[in-house]
Amino acid sequence: MMATVHLAMAHFKGYGEGFMSAIDWAIVVVYGLLVIAIGIAASRRQNNTDEYFRGSRQLPWWAIGFSIIATSFSAASLLGGPGEGFNHGLLYLQLQLGDLLGYALVIALFLPFFIRLNLTTAYEYLERRFDAKTRSLGSLCFVLFVVARLGGLLYAASLAVSTVADIPLTISILLVGIFSTVYTVTGGIAAVVWTDVLQFGMIFVGLAAGIWAAAVAVPGGLGQLWHTASEAGKLTVINPSWEPESIRSLPTAVLAYGMLAFAVAGTNQQSVQRYVSCADVPSGRKAILLGWFSGLVGVAATLILGVLLYGFYALNPELLAGLAVTPEGSLEVADSILPYFIVNQVPAGASGLLVAAIFAAAMSSIDSALHSLATCVTVDFYQRYSPTQPSETTAVKVAQGLIVVWGILGIFSAFYVASTGEALLPFLIEYTSMFLGPLLGLFLMGVLLPRINATGAFYGTIAAVIVLAVGTETGLLNFPGIWRSAVIAPVAVILGLMISLLGKVPAERSTQGLTLWNQN
Repeated sequence: MMATVHLAMAHFKGYGEGFMSAIDWAIVVVYGLLVIAIGIAASRRQNNTDEYFRGSRQLPWWAIGFSIIATSFSAASLLGGPGEGFNHGLLYLQLQLGDLLGYALVIALFLPFFIRLNLTTAYEYLERRFDAKTRSLGSLCFVLFVVARLGGLLYAASLAVSTVADIPLTISILLVGIFSTVYTVTGGIAAVVWTDVLQFGMIFVGLAAGIWAAAVAVPGGLGQLWHTASEAGKLTVINPSWEPESIRSLPTAVLAYGMLAFAVAGTNQQSVQRYVSCADVPSGRKAILLGWFSGLVGVAATLILGVLLYGFYALNPELLAGLAVTPEGSLEVADSILPYFIVNQVPAGASGLLVAAIFAAAMSSIDSALHSLATCVTVDFYQRYSPTQPSETTAVKVAQGLIVVWGILGIFSAFYVASTGEALLPFLIEYTSMFLGPLLGLFLMGVLLPRINATGAFYGTIAAVIVLAVGTETGLLNFPGIWRSAVIAPVAVILGLMISLLGKVPAERSTQGLTLWNQN
């Protein structure tokens, strides 16, 4: 659903100018002040790297759980969900089964190592299990993935905020970028987690305001909207047919998306940083399960809003005249439906709540990207390779400086995307599989196969990236993009094992307490 954000906003740009009232702006400003206040409050305890990167492992598991899902719930998610619900009903909910599978595998295979080994980044495990170069490779894969994603993420978020708030795109990019950078650099992981909690709550308040606005605008309210959507077949949840290219097919949602979710949740520092901030494994397990359940509720809420908007416009087709609709009644640009509804049908007050929700969704994904980038570069490169061990104060200042640097680079990247008008999101989806699939294979080598040595892990991962890149370019790996992680992760494991069998058996110290079969 993210791939159409650029087209949706470009189509919608400039419509309904001046719709924000004083009360709407007041709501957005109050929300912004609350975020800044959280950042300032969290900054009072940022004296060492453990506090700055992990909150001294004293953050409550329930706050971390909400932060886990808020991290992945971007502005594109908030706009795309109602569009998906409008066009395809509730079928997208099937992907939550894939998410559940991915999180369950993280809990079973990776979580005990991440927390028990007292890690700061996921990639520290790779050095303990293999060697320093493998750790650096894993961290570099993550950094490249997030750096490429950050510009597109900031651009899509700024475009959404610009459109619904009726402000110039340039101002929106600066506002979202600077605002997210300031409170992230000020308060560290504690600020990120607590603002994520606030932001996720704001998203639900905004969605509730949208549902209320649709319900009160028609005779019969919610019941009538639900009935209209039901008659159009929008309430079907399960599609059991085998359709490998469709994310709305149950096998694809569980198997292909499940493995992609496993890669994201298990190897992405943005997620792992939340797990290692938990006090112990049971707390981490509860945080992950709460994150999944919150995601289920959040996705369901966006889809239900879209389903209700379908019912609203089916009952009032003349109100949809400003958007292009296919002969079958679907929107040509699905992500435009929520901004269109906000501008044209939502009353004052409720509009402000929805705009604040979009702003919240934008920042909750950007702040996590900035902080995880700074954490990886500081811990996996600066502290790891510094000739002398830097002091805690110096390391925190380096991390803060890196957040500022990444924030500035993200802003310039977003300006570049805005100037070219290129749609980066399809590329970013492919880029995710290019790095996270082999990275998942690398972690599976470490946890599952004690026979794999450092040489096999390192070169097997590089070979998997090459195989995926060449195979995709030549068409030899002719399978849908969503299946790439499910295919390439096992390929990386097989290549790593084959290379390892040609070399030495790993020393006992590299497997003791570091594999599933020897955790003591």
